[in-house]
Amino acid sequence: MRRIELNWIYRVLMILMIGGLIACSPEENGGEVPPPDKVDEGYFIEVTKTETLNKASLAGKLGLESTNPLLLILPEKQVKTEAIRYVSKDPAGKPLEVSGLITYPAEGACRGVVIGPHFTIGADRESPSAVMATVESMLALYGYAVAVPDYIGFGATVDLPQTYIHAESAGQVSCDLFFATREYLSLIKRPVERDAYVVGYSQGGYAALAFQQMAEQQYADKIKILRAFAGGGPYLPESIFDHFMQQDEVANPATILLTIVGADYADRLNLDYTKIFLEPVLSSYREWCVSKKYTLGEINHLLPSNRLSDWLHPDFFTDNHNEEIRKLKGSLTKNNLIDWVPRAPILLAHGTKDETVPFSNTQAAYDAFQQAGASVELHTSKFDHTSAAIPFYLLVLQALK
Repeated sequence: MRRIELNWIYRVLMILMIGGLIACSPEENGGEVPPPDKVDEGYFIEVTKTETLNKASLAGKLGLESTNPLLLILPEKQVKTEAIRYVSKDPAGKPLEVSGLITYPAEGACRGVVIGPHFTIGADRESPSAVMATVESMLALYGYAVAVPDYIGFGATVDLPQTYIHAESAGQVSCDLFFATREYLSLIKRPVERDAYVVGYSQGGYAALAFQQMAEQQYADKIKILRAFAGGGPYLPESIFDHFMQQDEVANPATILLTIVGADYADRLNLDYTKIFLEPVLSSYREWCVSKKYTLGEINHLLPSNRLSDWLHPDFFTDNHNEEIRKLKGSLTKNNLIDWVPRAPILLAHGTKDETVPFSNTQAAYDAFQQAGASVELHTSKFDHTSAAIPFYLLVLQALK
């Protein structure tokens, strides 16, 4: 295990800048692009919006300042970013038209595919296909085709509850987007192989491991994971939930609301919410959480307080949970992501001062994977949840340059 200190960030930054990170495609290097593996068809439906962006306009969509370390080391190139519709499955396994975003070099061959599941959002206007960019999209400046699912609950499926922290759903929409991306790029004569990296932070970190697990266990003959990069993810939902119940006052209470409503929909729990929420949340949770009108910060302000006991049923805080809470906790346990043996190497990263997702969660994932014999490394930083994203993405840029 390695521990990241703040000055490490700037050492890496200088190394990357000096090393010259303008990635070349095989064509630019004078090599030939090999024939692609067989492409699975029937996933891609249509492109709904297209934009051509340079580094500055891409950064502008993300609200990044020009002095951001991530921007200083990325090359000046143009990328195409396209919102697409594709076929996936709903939590019951039925076909569902969903949406996502593909960003790739405007010219030249693509180096490969990066699946980039996004961090937690609350409003549909924040979804990848609405913004037309995510942090992970910047890897397209290195020559990759970056595919980002909206997740069920956003974009084409905005009328459905978000399947928040649900392993099967996160894995399915990501695997199907990989197939749709390969299919679409083949149609426009920009073919890519079945190799894939996956990069995600926060909810995206959880979804990254969910994608890796499903790809390796169900689609090993169609998707070859090269490496996974997961930062600040809630890999043990039940453990985190219990931690917050004991703590009571939390930094980001909206995530608890999203977790409960998401589990109810995704695992078809049919919860009786009179045994879950107190007023005013009981009367308002659908408007706040399911309408997709509100950002995470706005939901936090709408909730009565950061103290969970002010709006969750008292049975959450006793040893004798009611039946509805027991169903919820069973769903959270089912969606833990550490009870398997990853085949591809994993880089985990987490801030030790994280109050949104406790660091102990990633430590437990690291310990479990290491004991199972997986290739896993853990990088730590002395930052909170938001600030720890910078050293994580610098590690990703260093690895994928």
